[in-house]
Amino acid sequence: MPAIKPSAIAIPTPFAVGPVNVYLLPGPEPALVDTGPNTGEAWTALEQGLAKQGLTPSSIRHVVLTHAHPDHYGLAARVVAASGAQVTGHAVAADTLASAGARSGVWDVYYGRVLSEAGVPEAVLAEMGQAFQASAPFRRPVQLDVLLQDGDRLTLGGVAWQVLHTPGHAREHICLYQPASGQLLSGDHLLRDISSNPILEPPLPGEAERPRSLVQYLASLERVASLEVTIAWPGHGAPITQHRQLIARRIELHRARARGIVDLLDDGPRTAFEIATTLFPGQRGMNIFLAVSEVIGHLDLLLAEGRVQSRRRDRHIVLEATPLRT
Repeated sequence: MPAIKPSAIAIPTPFAVGPVNVYLLPGPEPALVDTGPNTGEAWTALEQGLAKQGLTPSSIRHVVLTHAHPDHYGLAARVVAASGAQVTGHAVAADTLASAGARSGVWDVYYGRVLSEAGVPEAVLAEMGQAFQASAPFRRPVQLDVLLQDGDRLTLGGVAWQVLHTPGHAREHICLYQPASGQLLSGDHLLRDISSNPILEPPLPGEAERPRSLVQYLASLERVASLEVTIAWPGHGAPITQHRQLIARRIELHRARARGIVDLLDDGPRTAFEIATTLFPGQRGMNIFLAVSEVIGHLDLLLAEGRVQSRRRDRHIVLEATPLRT
C-alpha cells in the first residue's frame, strides 16, 4: 500500500510557542498524532480540521501521543470520550498522563529544592510555581491503553510506522518513522524554526538520578541524523526537508551555547540562575524556568566533559570553569 501523507491540523495554544500541529492519518481506523491543549478554542479547531476530511472527533479510533506536554495531549481525554479511541504512548509517560502532570508534591518538593540550589530566588521560584499551576486547566488526565517501547511498530493509516524513543525534550518523547517513504513524525524533537528545550525533569519513582536532558537530546539528534528522512512533520511549524543540515545546526547551537557558558565562568563562579539570567535576560514565569532548564542541561554536558566543576556555596551550587592543565 502506498504511503499516506499525514494531514496537519493547526491547533491554537495559550503558550508562547504558538499553534501545535496535530496530524490525521486517515483510513478505516482514523488516527490522530497528538491532540492539542484542553481548551474550547483547540476543540473547535480540531472539529473544523477533521470536518475538512469528512470526519468528526467521534470518528477517531487511535490517538498517539508523542509526549506528555499539555499542548500535545490536553484534548486526548475529550477525544476518547467522544470516540472511544485507543490511546498510545511511551510507557514512561503513563503516570504523568494519568495524573495530568500533578504528581503529588513534585513541584514543591523536587523543583523547589533543585531550583533553590540552582540559585533561583524565592520570589522567582514562587512565580514559576504559579505559572506551572496556571497550565493545569490545559491538561486533563488520560489513560494509555498501549504502552510503547523503542522499536515497536504501529499500523496507522494502513501502513507501518517504527517507534523511535527520542528522549531529551521530554524523557518519554517518541517519533514515528516510516522507512519505506522516509516520513518522520518528529513531535517536538525536531522543529524547523525554533530549538527544542531540554526540560529539567525529576527522577521517576524508584530512580536516584534525574535524566540529563541535553545529553539525551544530543544523542537522540545523532540517531535521527542517521536515518534516511525525506520529510519530517514537526509538532510546531513547517515541514522539514533537510533534516541532517538542521540537526547539524542544532548541535552546533548547543555546542556554541556551552562554549559561551564556559566563557562566562572564566570570569568567576556562578549559579545556574545567574548564568540563565545573563544568557536569557528579561524572562518571567515559565520562560525563566525554561531558561534555567536550558542552562542546567548545558552544565550537565560540561560537567560530563570535565570542562566545568561544581561546589557548594552556602545553600547554592555554583559552577566554575575547570582550570587548564599545563
